[in-house]
Amino acid sequence: MMILYRGTTDAEKGFMAYFDKHAIPVEFIVRDAQADNQRVSEFVREARAVRPDLIYTFGTTVTAKVVGTLDEASSDERVTDIPVVFNVVADPLGANITRSLKSSGRNFTGVTHLAPVPAQIQALLAMRKVRSLGVLHNPYERNSTLTVQDVKATAEKNGIVVQVGQLAADGQTQPTLDMLRGALHNLLARQPDFIYLPSDSFLIKHARTVVDMARAARVPVFAATEAPIRNDGALIGLVSNYFSAGELAAHKAEQILLRNASPAAIPIEPLNRFTYLINMKSAKQLGTYPPVALFKVAEVINDSADARE
Repeated sequence: MMILYRGTTDAEKGFMAYFDKHAIPVEFIVRDAQADNQRVSEFVREARAVRPDLIYTFGTTVTAKVVGTLDEASSDERVTDIPVVFNVVADPLGANITRSLKSSGRNFTGVTHLAPVPAQIQALLAMRKVRSLGVLHNPYERNSTLTVQDVKATAEKNGIVVQVGQLAADGQTQPTLDMLRGALHNLLARQPDFIYLPSDSFLIKHARTVVDMARAARVPVFAATEAPIRNDGALIGLVSNYFSAGELAAHKAEQILLRNASPAAIPIEPLNRFTYLINMKSAKQLGTYPPVALFKVAEVINDSADARE
């Protein structure tokens, strides 16, 4: 069973393609919560009843609902006796899902996808000198909060002033597009050199809004994930390839399903390399061009491709 949060991304395409490539017969039961936490809870109950051989989860929110945090791992509402492989979880330690990447000590393993924040900040500075960085913060997602904290601490160590644009809660249970527009409007009024777009399902879904508003203010966007650069016009980022992350998650699933490996015996890992991605179409629109030296190491794209992540 695959429990997704915002539709099929390249991460799931890579996961499923791995089974096809290696001629492993499998039936996928796909469930998409469409960013509705209540639906995730329904799918958890379904999984406990159907008892698939393995559960794949996308993202921090879904994974925490399925396996539980360390504080609630034994809850009757969690899956404790079916193997789980998670994918695209930014910070399993900070999200309190596991105490160690070497072993979860429980029924799951998985793949993290973010380049280390210090490496991201160095990638940003390789583009040009940055004095102020505007960071969007969606307080409704735990991984967004953790990332903002890391980015703020790391950037300030590098002499960068960080300005946080937090979406106002307004007593609602889910973020809204109006909240995003308001937070970004206030952030851009402070004239940052760059906007940082975290790995956050809501913000990624509305990345085009972020990029369009920032571009109108002549402010480039640095994205922590691949899709906003490929699909929505963010300028640069140091990112994981989602398809490759899906393949790595599938390899872990293969070890569990075909080699009887215990999920707890399989380390939680990132990819072993990241991509410095530059959107040259956006560079031309902004009149902000990367140093020539970056072209030796970066992947340069000129047109958007469908990589929904």
